Amino acid sequence: MASDRDLVTGVIQLANLLNRRLAPLFEKAKVTPQQWAVLAALGEETAPVTLVALARKLAVTKQNMTGMIARLESLGVAERHGDPSDLRSSRVTLTRRGRTLVEKLRPAYDEWIRSLGGNEVTERDLQIMTRTIERLIEKLEA
Repeated sequence: MASDRDLVTGVIQLANLLNRRLAPLFEKAKVTPQQWAVLAALGEETAPVTLVALARKLAVTKQNMTGMIARLESLGVAERHGDPSDLRSSRVTLTRRGRTLVEKLRPAYDEWIRSLGGNEVTERDLQIMTRTIERLIEKLEA
């Protein structure tokens, strides 16, 4: 059991460290690393996405996602519209300003990610790590 707690503690420490290191990258844009995660996820979408789908993608609760989207709306970088196929739901998309922000920050963020491992971490390594993390999240959610 101690190893489970060590894993959780390690994941939390890593998340906190990444947030602290990423903060300066986003300070000029006036977004937090958590807000960037939402903006980046929305930037990958070709059509408006439901709050539930976005919450699942980022492994947060719908309530948490609702609050994040409200803050992004107040910044003018995301907007919510009713879902024509489900009146209880809404869909979210980036505004023009939000898309411009993602396009502006993406190269700096990608460069920061590449610099984490110097030349030792390849794009393939990052993809493998990402898939491993996604599988871990899926197991934890099951």
